[in-house]
Amino acid sequence: MTFYMKNFVFASLIYLGLAVIFGILNGIADIGYFGVFAHTHFNLLGFMSMIIFGIGYFILPRFNGVDLRFESWVAIHFYLGNISLVGMVAFRGMQVATGEDIYMILFIIFATLQAISIFMFIINVWLTLSPKKVDTVTPEQKEPSQPLPTAKPIVSNQHSFVVDESTMPNMSVTPDTKVSDLIDRLPSLQQVLIDSGLLSLQMPGHIDKVRQMGITIGMAAANHSLDLDGMILKIETALQGNGFTTKPDFDNMTDSIGDASSVDENTLIGEVIANFPKSTDVFQKYFGGGCFDCPGQTYESVDMACRIHNVDTQQFLKELHEAIG
Repeated sequence: MTFYMKNFVFASLIYLGLAVIFGILNGIADIGYFGVFAHTHFNLLGFMSMIIFGIGYFILPRFNGVDLRFESWVAIHFYLGNISLVGMVAFRGMQVATGEDIYMILFIIFATLQAISIFMFIINVWLTLSPKKVDTVTPEQKEPSQPLPTAKPIVSNQHSFVVDESTMPNMSVTPDTKVSDLIDRLPSLQQVLIDSGLLSLQMPGHIDKVRQMGITIGMAAANHSLDLDGMILKIETALQGNGFTTKPDFDNMTDSIGDASSVDENTLIGEVIANFPKSTDVFQKYFGGGCFDCPGQTYESVDMACRIHNVDTQQFLKELHEAIG
């Protein structure tokens, strides 16, 4: 969690304590309308809202596999929300105690600032969870493509010659192919992947996270419930259209990288997913698809994930070793 996301949670705990104090005072003495007002607003706008803001800013983008649309708004929301809440309670109390209109005007101003801060949260989260739609019509849908021949006749100045396919660059595409490798090899594939349903790649900087986590085509398809075979076909078509061959690289094709026996409860989730592609089925079964693009996989161990999801660690490791071993 970022600094301000954590501080939203800390602030909510402070407001909870204040709400409890005013609740006790209301119970043992008649402190008037102001006491009830302070108790209610510290509970609702202080404790409940602040803890929702902090957790919502952190969790919701992760569940959707995207970055928060306006990260800089979080700090503004934090200060605006807290200052306006304290101002509302203080000036409402002064207005009740003195009856002066100036305090009512100040109360209205701070209440307006509170409303603005809440709408900042609404807009930020709404846009984060609603990525911009893109044109999903792919080139092969617009114009049927023909299978590429093994050798292409090229005509130039009325002379024809044949290109040997063995001289063309090769890019084999399998479920274990990393998304970042594809885009690094042919940048235009990023749009092909977006058109295939990986809308999170539209977000600035998201490809860096995908590269760091070692997300594969198979993991991405499983996490977003996409047609893996169809996605691979579109990628291969785009590669072939840019002068690549897509022959399977049998020499480098392996089921896993590394020693399965080295995986234990202290192994990081990201290391398991990156080194053992067959482990994705077990993670999907117990934790759902969130692990595949969650930033937590870079620092959460297998044991930590099991405890978070209330899963027996030894049973999980048993099935994991069976899958990757």
